[in-house]
Amino acid sequence: MKDLIFYSFLLLVLSCKKEEKIYYPDGTPKYLNEWKNNVLNINRYDSKGNLILKGKFKDSEFIDTLYIYEEDDNESFIQIDSSDSNLFFYGTYIAKYSTGKIAKKAPLRFEKGHNLDSILSSSKSFGKEFLYNPKGVLVRETDYKIIGDSSVIIDEKIYDPILMK
Repeated sequence: MKDLIFYSFLLLVLSCKKEEKIYYPDGTPKYLNEWKNNVLNINRYDSKGNLILKGKFKDSEFIDTLYIYEEDDNESFIQIDSSDSNLFFYGTYIAKYSTGKIAKKAPLRFEKGHNLDSILSSSKSFGKEFLYNPKGVLVRETDYKIIGDSSVIIDEKIYDPILMK
């Protein structure tokens, strides 16, 4: 009898899903969140119901890879690289053309927090950002530095004559 009660309890605990759904005022899903092993798995949708962001969140920061879906067919994501303090975490934004070639690569800094929208809007460029044409040729290199609450361009090299105009 004890075994039956134990296994019934175990089945009940394992079958419970920690899930949260947040909707826009019109009833369209905005967030579908699921907790698993202390990690929040996030799916974010725009007001039309299109998936725009997919990622994992733990201890006030995004972890692993943050996928960003845009209206064009280009692939965009942020690989979360590191966390250096109680204030910030870092990632590399990578956008690819539909051919798979890299369009843009840029390091970003985010402020840690509990409000996902605030975290996403806190991103600041720092270090070298690289922009490539569809053939994979480097067309621009921009060097950023974070000063106070802003990203400031400290150097820029343009290699494509079309961008120089």
